[in-house]
Amino acid sequence: MLALDSIIVLDLNRGYPGAFGAMFLGDFGAQVIRVDPPGPPIPLPDMDTGSERFNAYYAPNRNKTSIIINLKSAEGREILYKLARRADVLIEGFRPGVPKRLQIDYETLKSLNPRLIYCSASGYGQDGPYAATPGHDMNYCAISGALSLIGPRDGPPYLASNFLADMAGAGLHTVIGVLIALLAREKTGKGQFVDISYTDAVLSLMTPDISYYFMNGKVPRRGETFTTGGAPWGNVYRCKDDEYITLGCTETHLWANLCRAIEKEDLIPRQNPATPAERDAVIAELADVFLRKTRDEWFEFFKDKDTCVAPVYYLNETFSDPQILHRKMMIELVDPKLGKVKQIGMPIKLSETPGQIRTLGVPQGANTDSILTDLGYTSKEISLLRNNGAIA
Repeated sequence: MLALDSIIVLDLNRGYPGAFGAMFLGDFGAQVIRVDPPGPPIPLPDMDTGSERFNAYYAPNRNKTSIIINLKSAEGREILYKLARRADVLIEGFRPGVPKRLQIDYETLKSLNPRLIYCSASGYGQDGPYAATPGHDMNYCAISGALSLIGPRDGPPYLASNFLADMAGAGLHTVIGVLIALLAREKTGKGQFVDISYTDAVLSLMTPDISYYFMNGKVPRRGETFTTGGAPWGNVYRCKDDEYITLGCTETHLWANLCRAIEKEDLIPRQNPATPAERDAVIAELADVFLRKTRDEWFEFFKDKDTCVAPVYYLNETFSDPQILHRKMMIELVDPKLGKVKQIGMPIKLSETPGQIRTLGVPQGANTDSILTDLGYTSKEISLLRNNGAIA
């Protein structure tokens, strides 16, 4: 048994954040149907996004089937309506206003299925002065203030890959919103509209910094707060081999253990320097110490010292680490054509109903005919729909 057995999800996302959210629902048993548009998939740099190989390795497409529907066609919309009547959840990432123009908005589908949970993930949300403004991860991180906290003190802000707004922001908040709505439906019997804004979600992830700002009115600056390298005990240090190691010795006893281990007991009372000048002096002293060994030598040295130290790994090193492997955060599956395929594992471990990768991702439209057959269409009707451009 899987936790979300019998839940049917329609995934209308062309981008990966919403698809990432739908992936989690599929991992725990939901039947996820990707509703893909006609035409080539959105390209990614140096990747053939339409190939079998890409889709097999691309985790956000796993545990999903795919149907290609032309939602600009009346016949295509009728297919979606039939799917929506059966579905529990629909997740889409269109710009606000587009679903209404396509006649697949919440109000339209709610009239067909009052129990439907309809989740829209958009950059700035469904209302407000920026609702129709296009954007991407770095834009949402910028306007939310998150980007101002990433990078060196007195230097430019750095882009944090797509971790914040796309994956943790839209992707995970989509899952949270949908699951809460499913629980609410158990009490009310009704579905509802879930409005996820990438920007709102980034702000939510910044709750500690925002709480401190609201409390004391002081604007946090990158390289000055304890979470952005503004503390000797929470920082990144270069090692002898030009690789890096991180410290995270927030607690007094962990900081003391670190100082004793490197024979710098005089630094124990200087964990939280009173002035920027003293802070810089302690950081400089630690920087000099860490240049004496390589990153891996330091990591090995600190393993039995009861303090918070970890190496800055590249991904090839991450997936050779015994802790990562033990936690099954890399999974190997076998594809009949491609052989062994590696996938990211599941970060949510449930003792009674664990997640499961049942199928690898498939190219667009791989299941169009079988999904339509399940809806009651005959092979002749499917051929007519294809000839009319309603499906592909």
